[in-house]
Amino acid sequence: MAAALLVGLYEDEEKRNLMVERLLRPHNDMLSFPDHVLISFYRLPRHLILNLVEELRPALERPTRRHGALPVVMQVTNALRFFAKGDFQTEVASLSSVSQPCISKNLMEVTKAICSLAPNYIQFPRGEELQRIKQDFVRQSGMPGVIGLVDGSLFPIKAPSGPTEPAYVCRKGYHAINVQAIGDQNMVIRHLVAKWPGSIHDSFVFNTSGINAYLSEGRASGWLLGDSGYPLKPYLMTPVMNEQTDAERRYNAAHKRCRSRQERLYGVWKGRWRCHDMSGGYLQYSPEKVVMFVKATAVLHNICRMANLPDPEHIPAMVEDEEEGHDDGAQTGRTARNNLIARYFTR
Repeated sequence: MAAALLVGLYEDEEKRNLMVERLLRPHNDMLSFPDHVLISFYRLPRHLILNLVEELRPALERPTRRHGALPVVMQVTNALRFFAKGDFQTEVASLSSVSQPCISKNLMEVTKAICSLAPNYIQFPRGEELQRIKQDFVRQSGMPGVIGLVDGSLFPIKAPSGPTEPAYVCRKGYHAINVQAIGDQNMVIRHLVAKWPGSIHDSFVFNTSGINAYLSEGRASGWLLGDSGYPLKPYLMTPVMNEQTDAERRYNAAHKRCRSRQERLYGVWKGRWRCHDMSGGYLQYSPEKVVMFVKATAVLHNICRMANLPDPEHIPAMVEDEEEGHDDGAQTGRTARNNLIARYFTR
């Protein structure tokens, strides 16, 4: 049986005219194209697709090809295409000559399988790795003691039905999931919270997260950096509001320089996996399914970062308005920040 594979030879789909050719290829030949073509369709080169297929094979392979069971490689590439483009399932089905119900079923199965890999790919650093991260942050931005960057980002969804619908309306007026990620100096996601409706404040997401409990127990030496929407804590440094001294201004400048990496992390994540970018349209799924897509693409984002793949050319602007914050954290937080400024930013 042959599958119709639409191959576009291009570098930037939005800025250049597409050169398109329809080819008939057997299922086991669908990865025979050059890496730049595979990346344009699936965002991964051949060797990473094959690695992912082998990791997912135990969860996806069927003992028989009866009843229309698809080869694992086709299940995985169909899902990657959906994540990469945000295509409707009917369009993915057209490209792979598979029925839409089959695409729908396989998409959720592949998504669940990728989510099961999260403990292997999304890990908060410890030990020597934590020390290396601190050193890299100092070299990059001049901010000492940083073990990660925390921020929230809104992932748009269609309006859900039912009484919880208003909770998903974010401060920008559309329906969304508020996703919190902690990134390192290489824009690898080190911790993820993806479950809260778009109206929930970043500070609430952090305060109720497992990483807050973990750090409050003193289990990691150093601090996260967050914007002014986050609570000031001994392990979470926020900017100084209404800065008064040169030392505070130098601290804020280093803080902002460091946090720009987290803004770019979200831009690279959504730019590569366009199902989450508003330019690709709102995902037409329930919030529960969108949360699964977020977790799956977070794993895929880390696979790309760990393999040092180039960032996508189109990175959506991710400078979001900071939530209304305050600078009246607990005394222990203010003391820790004052000590940091006095030790490293006072000349």
